[in-house]
Parts: sequence; structure tokens; C-alpha cells
Amino acid sequence: MSKETKMTTCKSCGAEIAKSAKTCPKCGAKNKKPIYKRTWFIILAVIVVIMAVQGLSGGEGSKPATTDSEKVQIEDKEQEAKEITYTEYLADDMKKELDENALKATEKYKGQYVAIVGKLKNIDSDGKYISIASINDNWDFKNTTCYIKNDEQKQTVMDLSTGDNIIVKGKITQVGEVLGYSMDIDEIQKK
Repeated sequence: MSKETKMTTCKSCGAEIAKSAKTCPKCGAKNKKPIYKRTWFIILAVIVVIMAVQGLSGGEGSKPATTDSEKVQIEDKEQEAKEITYTEYLADDMKKELDENALKATEKYKGQYVAIVGKLKNIDSDGKYISIASINDNWDFKNTTCYIKNDEQKQTVMDLSTGDNIIVKGKITQVGEVLGYSMDIDEIQKK
């Protein structure tokens, strides 16, 4: 082998020494590899690069993408932080609008905060929802299904009976031409 590959210079005194020498024979200084050539430094650099690549590419350690349902929940919480104004409607008028033009009713009501005045038609035995119907129509299937969100609302429903006139405040979440409206309840009152 050539002399160049086996020799190096001392970092302290500049004398030419063997690469394999632990100390300089002239000044006694230690003959160390540069930091970037040391094994522990190379391993550390590889780990840092892997972590950076994972962070940029959305690896397991990163936060997962927000789903549509989470986005809706975030939007709902942001909306709740603002003061909510409920627009009052009669269940009869909402049913009539749905019968006349379901698309128009969807555009008008979906995502809106409303206070619906109507008749309590159905109370779910599991306490998950109630239905509000038109005050004047006993046989209509196009009701507003109102989903109960907490125990306080459930307790209020426990004090009601089918046929009671009520006002339910909440947000319309769905509009369907066959089954009517769906809403998340914010408040229930007997009228």
C-alpha cells in the first residue's frame, strides 16, 4: 500500500504520523478520527435523517389527517363558541316546504340553528331521540327526528308525554324527502 493511505498529520504539531498510531510520537497528542468519521456520530446522523423523513412524509409518529367527522365536530365547537341565534319555525310550515320542494327545503334548513314549534309525536325507549310532528297532522311520517345529546335533555324528555306541544332548539343536520328532518338538540321546552 502507498505511504499516503497509511499516514496522516498530527493535529497538534503537524508531524507526519501513522493513521493507526494512538498518539503522536513527537508531541504525545492523541490521534483521533474527525467527529464526522466516528461510529456514534454516523449512527446519530442516520437516526436524525430517518426522523426528519418520517416527519415530512406523515409517518407513524405524525398526527393523522383530520377526518370529515372530526372537521364537523371542530366546526360545531367553533360555532358553539359564537353566540347562537335560533330562528323559530312551525313544524307545519317546515313539513309543507319539504312537501313542495325537498331541494329548496334542504338549502334553507340544513346546517341552520332553529327553534321548532310542534307536537311531540314519539319518544324513543332508549332515550336517543324524540320526534316532532305537525300540530295538525297525526298521520304524517315526515317528522323532525331530534337526537338527545345529554342526560339533562333526557331528564326533560322524561317529564313529557306524546301529544305535548313543545319547542325544540338545535341544529338541522339532515333533510330527507321521505323521513323529514334530523336535528341535534340543544334545548327542549314544553309550550
